[in-house]
Amino acid sequence: MAWQGEQAPAMNWHNFENKRILGTVPVESDGSAYFEVPGNTFVFFQALDENGMMIQSMRSGAYVQPGETYGCVGCHENRVGDIPPVTTPPLAMRRKPDTLKGWYGPPRIFSFQKEVQPIFDRHCVTCHDYGKKAGERLNLSGDRDSVFCTSYVDLWALGVITCVGGGPAEVQQAYSWGSHPSRLIQKVRSGHGKVASNAEVLDRLITWVDLNAPYYPEYASAYPQNLGGRSPLTMAEVDRLKVLTGVQISDKFSARQRAQLSFARPERSRILAGATNDAARAEALALIQEGARRLRDKPRADMDGFAACVRDQAREAVYQARWERELRAYAAIREGRRVYDEEQQTPEEATQ
Repeated sequence: MAWQGEQAPAMNWHNFENKRILGTVPVESDGSAYFEVPGNTFVFFQALDENGMMIQSMRSGAYVQPGETYGCVGCHENRVGDIPPVTTPPLAMRRKPDTLKGWYGPPRIFSFQKEVQPIFDRHCVTCHDYGKKAGERLNLSGDRDSVFCTSYVDLWALGVITCVGGGPAEVQQAYSWGSHPSRLIQKVRSGHGKVASNAEVLDRLITWVDLNAPYYPEYASAYPQNLGGRSPLTMAEVDRLKVLTGVQISDKFSARQRAQLSFARPERSRILAGATNDAARAEALALIQEGARRLRDKPRADMDGFAACVRDQAREAVYQARWERELRAYAAIREGRRVYDEEQQTPEEATQ
């Protein structure tokens, strides 16, 4: 449906990453913060206001080794000139470092279907669903579409959230993207649907937008040869739907195409409205129903019961073997031992 460059399987509408929230720490009145992060982890930081809404976000990141102390003087300070001497320790450095404590539970890979869609199911789909007037303007149902789900596609395609995705490359000014300018958050904060009366629900929506609106928690795929590496329909079947309905399911995020398929309720699929006659509609509906059957038999990564394809399982096995080898190397460094890569290579890696 919508992925960027060579991204397959698709992860998000317009960027590649999945994310894990490690936690939030205070910032002192002088702008300083002092905290511990897990080693061997690529991390990035966001500045939040008093409402937990993003003011600005790093779009790169930092990687800290175990036991390493890492500091910065400011993202846009001179990196090559002399740093002025610090005569007074920053306020945050006068105490022990803060500890990251996760976000509504321990750190975990962010999943739209587990963290965000339940909010829409409880508070929104009574009105914003297929067959409802409000749903024609914005559909917030969780029905799986060709690559993502209806609510996720509509929010991006209709510009209801303001995220930068994978670009642009230029520096983005504070408050220019994320939750502050997003119409979804503005509407909810205004009292629409009384969603804002629940502080956790509001915070979950704000945080999701400020994370750049991710969707999939898994890079692995169940349908690697199909559209976006996620669709249960083959490319030939997608092409056949175009013949039957006149609608080409787009593979470009720039097309801003609304969700066309509903594998949960095939008869509600928007694409069927383009069918040229009853026979064409019946054949198109049968194709969508077949896709729904395949998803029941082989769930994709935004569904319970997902299992990666054989190719991705093999890749994950290699990654885990290399990661375990790296951990053994770290242990040897701590213990003052020498260890060599060829000694650690597993038979599985040797055959790759």
